[in-house]
Amino acid sequence: MDSAARSSSARPACGYPGGAALVSELAFLTKIVLNLPLDETDTGSRPMAGKCIHVVIWLPSDFYSAVVSTLVEMFQLVNDVSGSQVLSCEFVSRAPPAISTAGISFPAKTQPSRKMDVLILIAMPGVDIPELLRSLDQESEYSKPLIALARQQDAIIAAHCGACYLLADTGLLDGKRATISWWLKSHVSSRFPQVQWDSSHMLVRDDRLYTCGGGFSGLELAKALLVDLGFSKEERIVRKLLVLPPSRKFQSPYEFPLEELPKETNPLETKLRGLAENKIREIDLGFLAAGLGMSARTLSRRFVSELKTTPGKWIQERRLELARSLLEGTKLSVSEICYRVGYQDVASFSRTFSKTTGMAPGEFRKQIRS
Repeated sequence: MDSAARSSSARPACGYPGGAALVSELAFLTKIVLNLPLDETDTGSRPMAGKCIHVVIWLPSDFYSAVVSTLVEMFQLVNDVSGSQVLSCEFVSRAPPAISTAGISFPAKTQPSRKMDVLILIAMPGVDIPELLRSLDQESEYSKPLIALARQQDAIIAAHCGACYLLADTGLLDGKRATISWWLKSHVSSRFPQVQWDSSHMLVRDDRLYTCGGGFSGLELAKALLVDLGFSKEERIVRKLLVLPPSRKFQSPYEFPLEELPKETNPLETKLRGLAENKIREIDLGFLAAGLGMSARTLSRRFVSELKTTPGKWIQERRLELARSLLEGTKLSVSEICYRVGYQDVASFSRTFSKTTGMAPGEFRKQIRS
């Protein structure tokens, strides 16, 4: 190959320290960059060796094209890296062609063309929670037959973002650990109490069921699937060729009050937040009830009926919400933040914060600022 040909086909590559492993990976990457044939030592042994793994991606009535395209491009790049078709993908939708939020059309079928090895359920976008929940309930009726077929075919089933709701609605997540987009966590906890929700995590795997959090947590899902399917070497190369960010364990640093978005809010929620503003250390049920001119008992009932929570949980959420904001936007110490948001004991505050977000306050600050 002359220098001009090498110049036109070569792509930048990155290595990492590790002795023999480094030499092996650099040799592997060189073959990919120079378009040279691979041999058996390059691909190694896989759980499904010699078989093209078929991935079916369920596209709902509305979805983000960027998420779907990224998944498929990662899988296709594994084929390029492997030098053969080890993964095949097809889209399934209830009304082909599937049209994304941006108006991009995706070719789809109403049923898979062959046996599924992996089923990935894609989320519907939106943070208007009542409307999103209605849409998910409607979508669930269409996705249930496909999920049942995937179970019958012993396929891996993965749900992305709000699509974890679809999986929970089938009962398959009962008694299992799962995550979901953080803005749906309180709603699914009450709707599907049999599920062991752990929404602080970006990705949760329980046996052959995978769930991941909001938006581009699909990256973490794709990487985990590739490694678990036996493509760990190819996954490393794909990460480097696409310059993907380091894997993220938690989605809790990305949370923010949805009330900051321009939309209608519950009138009671608006009044409560007005009372709590700049008074976070003082608020309790009595304080809020007095501010609204009603008895504590009446307010407790309205918390449950209108906000689907208890006064204690609501107050704790506001305090931790402020704590997250202060950790991200100030240089205050953890102890200073603890007292500022209404806790008297740093250890108690840290335990509560860790239980809610999945990480200690200091670790949270480090990740959100990275």
